[in-house]
Amino acid sequence: MRSSAAGRALVLCAGVALGQSWALAGEQAVKAGPAMPARVQKAAGGCGQAVTLPDASFQALSGVRDTTVWVDDIDSGLGGRFSPFEVYVVTGKVYAPFQLKQGKLGRDAFRKLTAGNYNAQVSGPLVIRSGTGDLRFVQDGRSYTLRVLGVAPSTFNRDTITVQLCW
Repeated sequence: MRSSAAGRALVLCAGVALGQSWALAGEQAVKAGPAMPARVQKAAGGCGQAVTLPDASFQALSGVRDTTVWVDDIDSGLGGRFSPFEVYVVTGKVYAPFQLKQGKLGRDAFRKLTAGNYNAQVSGPLVIRSGTGDLRFVQDGRSYTLRVLGVAPSTFNRDTITVQLCW
């Protein structure tokens, strides 16, 4: 009889220990909040980090598959003035629209690379006149907005723009 009482006590102790670990795991899950898949979090809306890039160049956008932003040459003058210029978003249907993630790319080369390219879907132009603007585009059935937050004309260096990807 003693062995059955000891066995019951052992089972009881194991059950209590297991129950405590389940309760502890449950408390940690409550503290952390419910886990949301990344797709659901993006659907809720928000924006990524702002990125600055030079004129007459392209850069892959992080946070969306096979998508690149291209900025035309900015013709700037003294006093922070600049002539209107264009910004495009190029999405790849099957793979990235450009082989590199970033680089210098003039207007003529951009047009040659994107014209008649079955993989490149071009959104735009977004014509920047006052320094800001929004360009909406779709990739993988989801809508995104490229926001141009500002233009930094430079007399002696390359002009730059600051962009942000929002979903």
